Amino acid sequence: MSPTVFREKGYRFFFFSREESRTHVHVYCGDGEAKFWLEPYIELREMFACHAGKSNKSSKLSRGTTMSLNTLGKNISPIEVTHVSNHGVWLLAGDHELFMSYEHFPWFKDAPVGKILNVEEPTPGHFYWPDLDVDLSEEIIAHPERFPLKAK
Repeated sequence: MSPTVFREKGYRFFFFSREESRTHVHVYCGDGEAKFWLEPYIELREMFACHAGKSNKSSKLSRGTTMSLNTLGKNISPIEVTHVSNHGVWLLAGDHELFMSYEHFPWFKDAPVGKILNVEEPTPGHFYWPDLDVDLSEEIIAHPERFPLKAK
């Protein structure tokens, strides 16, 4: 579940209910997504398919908002898909999240959501989607530019 904090000028500000401990907010607009750290100061963490001008605009919009998100309890789910959007898939691995854009990970683009949600972690940092027969490491997800797709 991803509760909406607020909406303004075509932007949706939201967070995932079970996520990494550092306070942040996700911003969604029609052509992309971004993630901003909120502590110790507002900082763009990641941007996917957004234009730079739009991320600056959403940063300015978020500066006027104060939030307090205290982590309650302990994360007992080692791996979980937390969000599937028009741009990609968000994966929660332990206490941090990873984004897999469809551009870099095309196997997920047209896959049924149920098959995307069925993910396993056979060894730490190694993720496997048995219904899709896709194996990915945390490093590949975090740095897809280092591992370009090649087909013969």
